[in-house]
Amino acid sequence: MKAYVAAEGLSFAMASPSRYAQAMRRAGFADVTVRDRNPWYRHVARGELERLKGPLYPTVAAVVGAAYVDKNIRTWEAMQKVLDSGEHRPTHLRGWKPDAKG
Repeated sequence: MKAYVAAEGLSFAMASPSRYAQAMRRAGFADVTVRDRNPWYRHVARGELERLKGPLYPTVAAVVGAAYVDKNIRTWEAMQKVLDSGEHRPTHLRGWKPDAKG
């Protein structure tokens, strides 16, 4: 995960979906639901990476430069590893915050 966070250039760490859901509840949200999108996005990201490395490469490189595309490929490869290991859990978090004035 450290390699992915560094490759992405993130200035924050990620927590588990349950930790975010707990934080939402502590902040007063009700009916908090969590939907794990890792299984879906793991597949989508793999396809995006393959297209970027393959048929899209020349077109995208012509617009933004090969160095930028190569950097993004390295980032996507690092992301794919943490998606596959289950460390990266893209998640939909939903909740409702009751009106405090009620």
